Amino acid sequence: MVTETSLIDAIETVPVVTSDGRWPCNREERGPDHYFAMFPECRDDPRRNDFGSATRLPPTEGRGGGLFPVLLHLDDGRLCCALRTGSAHSADASSEISLTFSSDRGRTWSDYSVVVKGRPQDGLDYRNQSLGHAIDGQLVLAYGTIGGSSDVDSGGDNRRMEAIRSQDDGRTWSDPVPIELPPRTWLNPHGQMRRLSNGTLVFNARGGYLPDVLRENPGLPDRLSFMFRSSDKGLTWTTGKGIADDASETGFDCHDDAHWVGYVRQNDRPNRLAWSDDGGLTWGRWSESTPAGFEPTDEAYEHAGSWRLVNGKFNKPSPGSVTIMPNDNVLITYGYRAYPFGVRAIVSRDGGRSFDIQNEYVISDTAYCWDCGYPSTVCFEDGEIVTLAYTIQDIAHPEWGTCCLAYRYHLDIFNF
Repeated sequence: MVTETSLIDAIETVPVVTSDGRWPCNREERGPDHYFAMFPECRDDPRRNDFGSATRLPPTEGRGGGLFPVLLHLDDGRLCCALRTGSAHSADASSEISLTFSSDRGRTWSDYSVVVKGRPQDGLDYRNQSLGHAIDGQLVLAYGTIGGSSDVDSGGDNRRMEAIRSQDDGRTWSDPVPIELPPRTWLNPHGQMRRLSNGTLVFNARGGYLPDVLRENPGLPDRLSFMFRSSDKGLTWTTGKGIADDASETGFDCHDDAHWVGYVRQNDRPNRLAWSDDGGLTWGRWSESTPAGFEPTDEAYEHAGSWRLVNGKFNKPSPGSVTIMPNDNVLITYGYRAYPFGVRAIVSRDGGRSFDIQNEYVISDTAYCWDCGYPSTVCFEDGEIVTLAYTIQDIAHPEWGTCCLAYRYHLDIFNF
């Protein structure tokens, strides 16, 4: 049995990016019946029972959003976050990738500035960013494009990855550099980019084989996940072998250049923990991130698609952020897409060798629905922690609309 410990009373919540009202949840246009079959608690929750009512997409050139935040601790102590603005979760060519900064450890945030914009004339959605800091101080932003189902089915010409660099805090950017993908795949960047001691930058990208490849080879895995590396400050990129079959978005952090810890999204099962002893080239040890012993029994689960049972509750697959503490212990924060929705965490108290998966810590539980999470976390040397995550609406602050929130706390609340 998993013990759930709420830390909410010890956490400060700060809005980073807000919107004028709640934007539609991904797939909300399908209506509430299937949703309430999996989450009957929402039907009886007056702050969550109008699922299916939001149909108005964000206005063209509208401000707000803040989805899929990627948080970076700059060398000068500031925080920088890249996030999705101007568009809801689903593919939308009005999308933007924007930056916001904090000089006071997440207490306040600058008004965001747009870095790249989707191209409605071409149906191109720019999304799924990874953000890093080169050894010479440049910001490095990798991102993907999605061009719509027709483009993917005809060969995926508009599914690509690019990287840009900035020497002036994101005010101006280099021309985009294409990132070569493994043959016959589509991939998009994900999460925090890490910098090794020699200056090498590393980020994760996840995706899959192109649809025509899967049709020809139905036994291939549905999901793929790779590490991309740059030894020249983000100018050129190389990739190695995949992390594992059916692996998807992977958060990771590095004890040193060789020893890494990963939290791997699995779309058809609970997420898994992984360890690498060769700098992410291979992942030789794996472990479950939740206790075993739960079997799906509810009829709704049989029709739940990518939903799966985690700790006895329906939960949509959701990635997480791995953060190595100053004392070398490890915090993993992840989106909690079961009722009540929000952000949760597990910890390692032995330097990351194992994780206490019997104890789950509640960072937040006021997300409106499952369309939330993608937390990104940093820890300062004195133990102060900042986690950013998004929600379609925070039911404790509906005036923030669809938003990105910063959760501020200290590692002491985990009794490290």
